[in-house]
Amino acid sequence: MTRELTQREKEVLREVVHYFILTANPVASKFLSSRHGAGLSSATIRHVMAQLEEFGFLNHPHTSAGRVPTDKGYRFYLDSLISLDSLAEEETSRISEGLNGSMESGELLSEASRLLGKVSKQLSLVSAPYLGDAVLTKIELVSLNSKKILVVISLETGLIKTIVLEVESEVDQNKLAKINSLLTERLSGLKLSEIRGTILERVGDYSDEELIGRFTSMSDRIFAPMPETDKVHIGMPQDLLTHPEFELPENLKGILEILGDENVILHILEKGERTDQIMVKIGTENEDAKLKEYSLITAKYEVGGVSGTVGVVGPRRMQYSRLIPLVDFVAKVISSKLTS
Repeated sequence: MTRELTQREKEVLREVVHYFILTANPVASKFLSSRHGAGLSSATIRHVMAQLEEFGFLNHPHTSAGRVPTDKGYRFYLDSLISLDSLAEEETSRISEGLNGSMESGELLSEASRLLGKVSKQLSLVSAPYLGDAVLTKIELVSLNSKKILVVISLETGLIKTIVLEVESEVDQNKLAKINSLLTERLSGLKLSEIRGTILERVGDYSDEELIGRFTSMSDRIFAPMPETDKVHIGMPQDLLTHPEFELPENLKGILEILGDENVILHILEKGERTDQIMVKIGTENEDAKLKEYSLITAKYEVGGVSGTVGVVGPRRMQYSRLIPLVDFVAKVISSKLTS
């Protein structure tokens, strides 16, 4: 078992992480000695670095005299050594103003991901809220034409879901009004997940009615916990390619492969989500093999008892002290805008 680090070891580890994040170059003892406020010699710092390497906090690239943080080193830094930055007013204003005004929820999430990507210079991800626990307040079926019915689901959160049903014959307005009343009476006050599992029990006595039969057969889609499209909004700024880690296009391969599968992204974001916490996963802490070379920062936003996730993906060598409060801020702005 690794002993507790001394104060000097903590200071040197903090400095190595700090300068590696800034420069992307392995940090040498001579470099640190020239910048260390306590005036430690290069030999002393080199000895401390050797100890930190032995404990698994630093690594020693073969082609360099300097050290770089390991995933364990980054984790200790995040858990015990980091000081979070205050966000620049220019950044907070840019995000708040960009998400101001009247926007549909999907449009707002899309713009939030774009802004977060631009400001963070990382790949940004914003998932739509998970609606499985959302409570239904009203259902309304609206005739679009003789063969199409629009189903409008109003949720306690204030959000609205819509889906189009195709029917074989036209439904007159009086019958449509009765069906609206029936469905609202029997399903309102229930969570979408409850409705999906018990829809036949609740309206099965009317299943001989064509529209009710069509409605129940489509219940998995109608009451799905996520929208059919735009489950995840992605912001990929051009600045992402300015990171030294991505100078070679093949280094982006893992991220680009992930971007091709919305369900994989949702799984990654859900794994990172915890109540009232920012979550950071570094390199090998990520379960998906394609993310083993990257770090992920996520925060949850809430709207009326349901939630979605905001996150950034980037090199392990990301500026955690700035990006953690930035992701948290964007999540809080989204929560505020969706509930206002």
